[in-house]
Amino acid sequence: MNRKHHDHEELKRKLLGDPETREAYKNELSRLLVSHQIAVLRERSHMTQAELARRLHTKQQVISRMEQDRYKPSLTTLEKVARIFNKKLEIRFV
Repeated sequence: MNRKHHDHEELKRKLLGDPETREAYKNELSRLLVSHQIAVLRERSHMTQAELARRLHTKQQVISRMEQDRYKPSLTTLEKVARIFNKKLEIRFV
C-alpha cells in the first residue's frame, strides 16, 4: 500500500470514529448514490439531461445539479424520475 493511500485510510478511520461525522458521512453517501443512480438511469436510456428536464417540466441545469449532488430532489421529483424510467422508487429505514 502506498503512503498516500495509507494516510487517507488512517484519516478516514479517525474521522469516522466520531459518531456525528460518521452519521454525516452516511447521509451524504446516500445522497450521492441517489444522484449517481439518476445519472446512470438517464445514460442507460440514451436520454440527454435536456430530455429528462423536459419530461420533468424543469430546466437542464436542475438535472445537472441533481446528478452532481448539488440539489436535493423532493420525494415527488424522485417518484416522477422513477415513472419516467419505468422503475419503482423504494425508500427503506434500515
